[in-house]
Amino acid sequence: MGAIVRLLMGIAGALALALGGLGLAQAYAGDSDAVEKARDSADGLLRSALVHVPGTDEELAPQILDKVAEVPLRFALAPVGLLLVGLALRPADGGSSGGAKPAKGKAKDEAADAEMGRAAVGGKLARKAKKDAASLARKGEHVEAAELCFTAGLLDEAADYFLEGGELTRAAEIRHDQNRFLESAELYAKAGKHSAAAVIFAQQNEFGRAAESNLAGGNLSQAAEMFEKAGDFKRAAECYEKTDFPRDAARCWGKCQQWLRAAKCLDQELVEAGGAANRDDRAREDYGKLVRMAAQLYQRGGELEKAENVLIKGSLWEQAAELAEKRGDAARAVELFTKARQAPRAAKALEKTNPTGAARILAEYHRDRGEHADAAAQFEKAGEQLEAADLYRLLERYAESAACYDRAGAPAQAAEMFVAASDRANAARCFERAGKFAEAAECYALDGDDVREAELLEKAGANLRAGQVHREKGRDDAAIAALQSVPPGHKDFAGASALLGEIFRDRQMYPVAIAKLRDAIGEGELDRSNHRVFYCLATVYEASGDFAAAVALYEKLLAFDVRYEDVHARLQQCRDALAKAAPAEGAGSGAPQSKSGRYVIRGTLGRGGMGVVYKADDTVLDRTVAFKVLPDALRENPQALKNFLREAKSAAQLNHPNIVMVYDAGEQDGVFYIAMEYVDGHTLKEIIKRRGRIAPKGVAHVVSQMAEALAYAHDKKIVHRDIKTANAMWTVDRKAKIMDFGLAKVIEEVRNHTTVVSGTPYYMSPEQTLGKNVDHRTDIYSLGVSVFEMATGGLPFTEGNLPYHHVHTPPPDPLEVVPDLPQVLAQIIERCMRKDPEERYQNAREILAELRAAPIA
Repeated sequence: MGAIVRLLMGIAGALALALGGLGLAQAYAGDSDAVEKARDSADGLLRSALVHVPGTDEELAPQILDKVAEVPLRFALAPVGLLLVGLALRPADGGSSGGAKPAKGKAKDEAADAEMGRAAVGGKLARKAKKDAASLARKGEHVEAAELCFTAGLLDEAADYFLEGGELTRAAEIRHDQNRFLESAELYAKAGKHSAAAVIFAQQNEFGRAAESNLAGGNLSQAAEMFEKAGDFKRAAECYEKTDFPRDAARCWGKCQQWLRAAKCLDQELVEAGGAANRDDRAREDYGKLVRMAAQLYQRGGELEKAENVLIKGSLWEQAAELAEKRGDAARAVELFTKARQAPRAAKALEKTNPTGAARILAEYHRDRGEHADAAAQFEKAGEQLEAADLYRLLERYAESAACYDRAGAPAQAAEMFVAASDRANAARCFERAGKFAEAAECYALDGDDVREAELLEKAGANLRAGQVHREKGRDDAAIAALQSVPPGHKDFAGASALLGEIFRDRQMYPVAIAKLRDAIGEGELDRSNHRVFYCLATVYEASGDFAAAVALYEKLLAFDVRYEDVHARLQQCRDALAKAAPAEGAGSGAPQSKSGRYVIRGTLGRGGMGVVYKADDTVLDRTVAFKVLPDALRENPQALKNFLREAKSAAQLNHPNIVMVYDAGEQDGVFYIAMEYVDGHTLKEIIKRRGRIAPKGVAHVVSQMAEALAYAHDKKIVHRDIKTANAMWTVDRKAKIMDFGLAKVIEEVRNHTTVVSGTPYYMSPEQTLGKNVDHRTDIYSLGVSVFEMATGGLPFTEGNLPYHHVHTPPPDPLEVVPDLPQVLAQIIERCMRKDPEERYQNAREILAELRAAPIA
């Protein structure tokens, strides 16, 4: 078996030797004939041999021959072949042919001989390789020399030659194989193989050098890890930042005590995380930890506001609020404590700078917890009186509730609570402030203040009841003022007239008393509801000397109730008086009579806020006149009386077909009067009440005539001051006539000095309502109201606070009430009723011009 092995080794060695020699010849002998012949012979032999090898072809032979000429084969094959031939030629027993040795000793000897042989051959080959390598190096072929040495196992020499040849990587590989790792890493670094160098440096715990290599190789994440292991946290942090590892960067910045840079890195991580919403519990917990870490770092860096903002991102409201409080931003702290549902802490933070706001927070806190008493006290302290009042009301602490409502400007609710607390005086005061005058009057009555009771009844429109209270307490002047304010058509008009009749009877003002009592009776027949009025009227007739009228009424009363009062005795007295004297000439139907006066009353035409109008005969000029009896207050106001006579004189100068003429003014039978032209017709007010709105063409016709009358009067510097449909007559010959020029000013002066109350101000201009000086433009405003009433059948303002509406509220659009109303009438109404006199028509002729420019068919 050994012989066969040696034979094969010999053949292989010879072949390797031949191929190695051929390779060297090809490399160094050039293209000589000998080399070519040797190559051809080798080619033929290889082709023949390869035929017997499965899976090969003949073209493989020349490729093998080309390879043997390359480094390192051309240097390795010949020495290997030489070694194999030497081993094949070694004697089989390894010693002399003397006696046989034991098998075990023989084997050992054979092994030792083989090792010695190899060492001898290796030494020779190494020496030859060194020699050849040195020769190659001298020629400048350092790499080839290095390869030869490497093949011969001369690693140090190979590494040196590789370095000289610039093959740093090969040199590094050899040093690595020699376990000279740091040298290997350094060579790799010099060769630009930074990753390999970094790995080796890291393996050798040279973390700083590993970091530098990774950094040079562009591997920042690995560089960051190595810098961190090397303790260079600053550079580690910088690398982590560049590689988008903010949390790791923050950790390293923290180790450098660079708190703000660390905080910014975590802040960036929070931004990228996008909040804690839509996360599972674990992720949310992790996010919260990150938030707290970032906030702590910002605090260490002195950036409290940024720390606060980070905590807000994490919805850590209470911690953020504490920082805001620490910064001295109380408002922010309050906001954040409130979000954290820490109302007491929010209030405490706000208490120094805004105690009211602090109280409000505590109030809401207590209310949410159902602690109503504490909540009410805090609301009251915060100035939130309505909320406090509502809670006190819930607690049935009515007096406190009332006080809070009162301070809050809610008088109606305050009044109800004062009533519940049995505090009538304050209840009345609050009802009055709330405009609930009837309720206020009731409280004053219960509290025994009849003066205030009556005043409030008047404000409530209960003038009859106010008059009764005044009458009961002997305040007849106040009673007259209240009762005269009840307009005709009102449900209390009859009762007010009856009481006025009694008062005027007691004052011996018989004509006025008769007029009032007849108003009270109206068209009614004697019955249980009015028999007292009939009796009173009869006594007035008796006192005034109209015994016939008194007898007629007394007889009616006896027929109704034979035992009524002292009717029997009075009837007899009147009959006796009639028997002594003839009936007074011209006696009428109970109206004021005069035996010596110029005017003889024939009947009542109407009544209004400026007095009662009678139909009378002018016995001097033998004509029928309208005889207006003016308020008795004129008697008590000499200046007003003087002005009345002056205004009447001015009005008497007006001579216009659309103005009711004034004939005379003065005093007769104890009353002041004004005698005017008697007009056969009806007031526009009566026409509207009976028929409703007037057709547009009719409105235009009436307005044109009224505008002409006003233009005429205004030219003479006379202002009416009380233009309304009740002061405009429509005659049987289709003419509009304005009445009472000049009287409004006089009556206004009387009212300013007495308790007589004016009529409802449906037509008054804003400036007249406010008590300002007025001019002719106040008539234009009132004309606009009158046109609205004629065109729509109603007044623009009829409910609520009428003075307020005239001053502030825009009038309704008449086109919304009457859609087919001509545009020109709507425009006239709108412009006449403008609040600012400067924006109205400045002259009644401007109204005429508009009507003529757009005639209504």
